[in-house]
Amino acid sequence: MDLFIQPTMSGTGEIRVGPPPAYGGSPDALNPEEMFVASINSCLMLVFYHFANQRKVDIASYRSSATGKVEKTPNGLRFTDVNVKATVILGDQKRIGEVAKLAELAEKYCLVSKSVACPVHYEVAIA
Repeated sequence: MDLFIQPTMSGTGEIRVGPPPAYGGSPDALNPEEMFVASINSCLMLVFYHFANQRKVDIASYRSSATGKVEKTPNGLRFTDVNVKATVILGDQKRIGEVAKLAELAEKYCLVSKSVACPVHYEVAIA
């Protein structure tokens, strides 16, 4: 079963959504669990870039991956942990010391990661 939703906030058009493949969904459709983890990942990235731009730190590349852990709890299935790992390539290696501060600011000001009940771990490495 795949359904289409139309977001009303950003005008991105329709999004194909459905259950995860493990529950009979199509691998071509997004599922709420993936979107939950992706929203945390993308929010941290955007806040990281915001502060990098504000501080004039040239980021040549930012790549990240995120995983979420779902476990059965006394209150039902819950996300119990989200891990985001990013790798940054700087345009100016002299600013390498600022990456940790940018990551700290992203963690502090990311609305999405601060709004969830489970812990979010954010790790930024320099390539």
